[in-house]
Amino acid sequence: MEKREAKKQVIQAGKELSKSGLIARTWGNVSCRVDDETFVITASGRNYLTLTEEEVVEVKMSDLSYEGDIKPSSEKRIHRAIYQLKDDAQFVIHTHQENASAISAMGVSEIELNQACEGIGERVICAEYGLPGTETLCANTVKAVSASDGKAVILKHHGAVIYGSSYEEAFRTAHNLEQACGQYLDQLHPDITRHPASKEFIQNQHEKAVIWNCSPVVKAFLKEEIRLKPYLDDFAQMAGMSMKFAGPEAIESAVRTGKSMLVRGRGALCVGKNVSDAEALSMLVEKNCKAYFAAKESGGTPIKFFDRFLMRQIYLRKYSKLGE
Repeated sequence: MEKREAKKQVIQAGKELSKSGLIARTWGNVSCRVDDETFVITASGRNYLTLTEEEVVEVKMSDLSYEGDIKPSSEKRIHRAIYQLKDDAQFVIHTHQENASAISAMGVSEIELNQACEGIGERVICAEYGLPGTETLCANTVKAVSASDGKAVILKHHGAVIYGSSYEEAFRTAHNLEQACGQYLDQLHPDITRHPASKEFIQNQHEKAVIWNCSPVVKAFLKEEIRLKPYLDDFAQMAGMSMKFAGPEAIESAVRTGKSMLVRGRGALCVGKNVSDAEALSMLVEKNCKAYFAAKESGGTPIKFFDRFLMRQIYLRKYSKLGE
């Protein structure tokens, strides 16, 4: 494929992913094979809705080298590995889509579907956990992709990786995966998936953006009366080691100090420096609550203490600045 056309497809994919809800903020990445020696991939930490051709980086298959000051996605190893492993792979998408992410917290090695699904088959393999951007995560992903009959795998505590022989096939498979995972969760625990979006935006409280997430899955978690620990990497990055559970009397202090929390009888108080921060956190809280219930049904556990600590520190030092 001609390089400029490949970049255009990646830009188009970034916008479609953001609008469809398959990714949030800068989490996730997209690439397209140019030829057997190169591929182009989204830059690290860039806004997909405003992505330019300069922010889609050309990377060499041989050594993952690139030119210029714009860094390619930290998951470039995974994209290269899939292109090298699968001759028919032309387009690769790494998503943090909600239903697949919830299943990623269950701790299972695979899920069996009731019927074969286009692009996926009758089962979905779950790759073992590895910290984002590491060789361990790449090796675990390659192992899962090699064992899969389809073109999508789930990454434990993380999200999903999908590939296709074309842009269209990759997206179709990503949507099919989300639908299949939703049906699986619905059979496992109907309350996990059957909930309408429910949030209230309150602007400029103490010069901060505040969103109340009052969705049924969040309210269901409130009944557990415990802190919300990270079952997903992106929640660990943005929310930290856990989200506090408290009563209404703590609201004023939480907003003033910029600390998000779960409030008894109300919902999740999501506080950000700006609207984008608050909205991203609201989405992650809801997704992490869904992951909690999925894990509870299967004996899954939160991300290990050290790993969630490391994810938070990396986010504070690097990705939070890129997302601004």
